[in-house]
Amino acid sequence: MNSTTSFKGNPLNKIIGLSIVLSMGFLLVVLAGIYGNWFPIINGIIFAIAHLPAAITKAVSSSLDYDFNFDPASSSQGDVIKEIGQFLLAFLLVSGFYLPILLHHSLILTKTAMVLTIIGGSLIYGTVYTFSLYFDESEDSNEVDDLGGGVI
Repeated sequence: MNSTTSFKGNPLNKIIGLSIVLSMGFLLVVLAGIYGNWFPIINGIIFAIAHLPAAITKAVSSSLDYDFNFDPASSSQGDVIKEIGQFLLAFLLVSGFYLPILLHHSLILTKTAMVLTIIGGSLIYGTVYTFSLYFDESEDSNEVDDLGGGVI
Protein backbone atom coordinates (compact mmCIF):
# COMPACT_ATOMS: atom_id res chain seq x y z
CA MET A 1 0.00 0.00 0.00
CA ASN A 2 1.28 3.40 -0.94
CA SER A 3 1.91 5.79 1.96
CA THR A 4 0.39 8.77 0.12
CA THR A 5 -2.85 6.86 -0.46
CA SER A 6 -3.23 6.08 3.25
CA PHE A 7 -2.44 9.71 4.12
CA LYS A 8 -5.19 11.07 1.85
CA GLY A 9 -7.74 8.50 2.96
CA ASN A 10 -7.27 9.01 6.68
CA PRO A 11 -10.38 10.70 8.12
CA LEU A 12 -8.39 12.31 10.91
CA ASN A 13 -6.25 14.17 8.37
CA LYS A 14 -9.39 15.47 6.66
CA ILE A 15 -10.77 16.76 9.96
CA ILE A 16 -7.46 18.42 10.85
CA GLY A 17 -7.29 20.06 7.42
CA LEU A 18 -10.84 21.37 7.73
CA SER A 19 -10.05 22.71 11.19
CA ILE A 20 -7.06 24.60 9.82
CA VAL A 21 -9.21 26.15 7.06
CA LEU A 22 -11.88 27.08 9.64
CA SER A 23 -9.30 28.76 11.85
CA MET A 24 -7.94 30.70 8.86
CA GLY A 25 -11.47 31.91 8.11
CA PHE A 26 -11.98 33.13 11.66
CA LEU A 27 -8.51 34.73 11.61
CA LEU A 28 -9.41 36.71 8.48
CA VAL A 29 -12.68 37.87 10.06
CA VAL A 30 -10.89 38.97 13.24
CA LEU A 31 -8.24 40.77 11.19
CA ALA A 32 -11.02 42.54 9.32
CA GLY A 33 -12.33 43.69 12.69
CA ILE A 34 -8.94 45.27 13.41
CA TYR A 35 -9.22 47.43 10.27
CA GLY A 36 -12.63 48.80 11.13
CA ASN A 37 -14.91 47.83 13.95
CA TRP A 38 -16.74 44.77 15.29
CA PHE A 39 -19.22 44.38 12.38
CA PRO A 40 -17.06 41.76 10.60
CA ILE A 41 -17.32 39.51 13.65
CA ILE A 42 -21.12 39.61 13.39
CA ASN A 43 -20.75 38.67 9.75
CA GLY A 44 -18.51 35.73 10.73
CA ILE A 45 -21.20 34.54 13.13
CA ILE A 46 -23.79 34.80 10.34
CA PHE A 47 -21.63 32.59 8.12
CA ALA A 48 -20.98 30.15 10.97
CA ILE A 49 -24.69 29.60 11.70
CA ALA A 50 -25.92 29.83 8.10
CA HIS A 51 -26.08 26.06 7.61
CA LEU A 52 -28.07 25.42 10.81
CA PRO A 53 -31.57 25.97 9.34
CA ALA A 54 -30.92 23.52 6.52
CA ALA A 55 -29.45 20.91 8.88
CA ILE A 56 -32.28 21.23 11.39
CA THR A 57 -35.06 21.11 8.81
CA LYS A 58 -33.40 18.17 7.05
CA ALA A 59 -33.39 16.24 10.32
CA VAL A 60 -37.03 17.16 11.02
CA SER A 61 -38.22 16.36 7.51
CA SER A 62 -36.45 12.98 7.49
CA SER A 63 -38.52 11.98 10.53
CA LEU A 64 -41.69 12.99 8.64
CA ASP A 65 -40.99 10.74 5.63
CA TYR A 66 -43.30 8.02 6.89
CA ASP A 67 -46.61 9.70 6.07
CA PHE A 68 -47.89 7.01 3.62
CA ASN A 69 -49.47 9.62 1.34
CA PHE A 70 -49.08 8.23 -2.18
CA ASP A 71 -50.89 11.05 -3.98
CA PRO A 72 -48.29 12.84 -6.14
CA ALA A 73 -50.49 15.95 -6.44
CA SER A 74 -50.26 16.73 -2.73
CA SER A 75 -46.90 17.85 -1.40
CA SER A 76 -45.50 16.35 1.74
CA GLN A 77 -45.14 18.41 4.88
CA GLY A 78 -41.47 17.40 5.02
CA ASP A 79 -40.80 19.02 1.66
CA VAL A 80 -42.27 22.32 2.87
CA ILE A 81 -40.16 22.26 6.01
CA LYS A 82 -37.03 21.45 4.00
CA GLU A 83 -37.74 24.33 1.60
CA ILE A 84 -38.16 26.75 4.51
CA GLY A 85 -34.74 25.68 5.78
CA GLN A 86 -33.21 26.18 2.35
CA PHE A 87 -34.81 29.63 2.12
CA LEU A 88 -33.37 30.63 5.49
CA LEU A 89 -29.98 29.26 4.43
CA ALA A 90 -30.04 31.33 1.24
CA PHE A 91 -31.17 34.42 3.17
CA LEU A 92 -28.29 34.11 5.64
CA LEU A 93 -25.74 33.49 2.88
CA VAL A 94 -26.86 36.46 0.80
CA SER A 95 -26.89 38.62 3.93
CA GLY A 96 -23.41 37.41 4.82
CA PHE A 97 -22.01 38.24 1.40
CA TYR A 98 -23.69 41.62 0.96
CA LEU A 99 -23.46 43.01 4.48
CA PRO A 100 -19.73 43.84 4.16
CA ILE A 101 -20.36 45.45 0.78
CA LEU A 102 -23.17 47.54 2.27
CA LEU A 103 -20.97 48.53 5.22
CA HIS A 104 -18.16 49.49 2.85
CA HIS A 105 -20.44 51.70 0.78
CA SER A 106 -21.71 53.28 3.99
CA LEU A 107 -18.07 54.10 4.86
CA ILE A 108 -18.20 51.92 7.98
CA LEU A 109 -15.69 49.33 6.72
CA THR A 110 -12.57 49.87 4.69
CA LYS A 111 -12.07 48.05 1.42
CA THR A 112 -9.49 45.74 3.01
CA ALA A 113 -11.87 44.86 5.83
CA MET A 114 -14.64 44.16 3.31
CA VAL A 115 -12.46 41.77 1.31
CA LEU A 116 -11.12 40.03 4.42
CA THR A 117 -14.65 39.59 5.77
CA ILE A 118 -16.01 38.10 2.55
CA ILE A 119 -13.08 35.70 2.09
CA GLY A 120 -13.05 34.69 5.77
CA GLY A 121 -16.81 34.19 5.82
CA SER A 122 -16.63 32.07 2.68
CA LEU A 123 -13.97 29.89 4.29
CA ILE A 124 -16.08 29.56 7.44
CA TYR A 125 -19.24 28.56 5.58
CA GLY A 126 -17.39 26.22 3.25
CA THR A 127 -15.81 24.43 6.19
CA VAL A 128 -19.08 24.13 8.11
CA TYR A 129 -20.79 22.77 4.98
CA THR A 130 -17.97 20.28 4.35
CA PHE A 131 -18.03 19.14 7.99
CA SER A 132 -21.78 18.55 7.72
CA LEU A 133 -21.34 16.55 4.51
CA TYR A 134 -18.54 14.52 6.07
CA PHE A 135 -20.53 13.58 9.18
CA ASP A 136 -23.82 13.16 7.29
CA GLU A 137 -22.52 10.27 5.15
CA SER A 138 -24.67 7.19 5.43
CA GLU A 139 -23.27 3.94 6.76
CA ASP A 140 -24.00 2.27 3.41
CA SER A 141 -21.27 4.23 1.62
CA ASN A 142 -18.60 2.24 3.48
CA GLU A 143 -19.72 -1.06 1.98
CA VAL A 144 -17.72 -2.77 -0.73
CA ASP A 145 -19.06 -2.08 -4.22
CA ASP A 146 -17.95 -5.47 -5.58
CA LEU A 147 -21.02 -7.62 -6.18
CA GLY A 148 -19.18 -10.89 -6.72
CA GLY A 149 -17.79 -10.35 -10.18
CA GLY A 150 -14.44 -11.85 -9.16
CA VAL A 151 -13.15 -15.39 -9.12
CA ILE A 152 -15.74 -18.11 -8.55
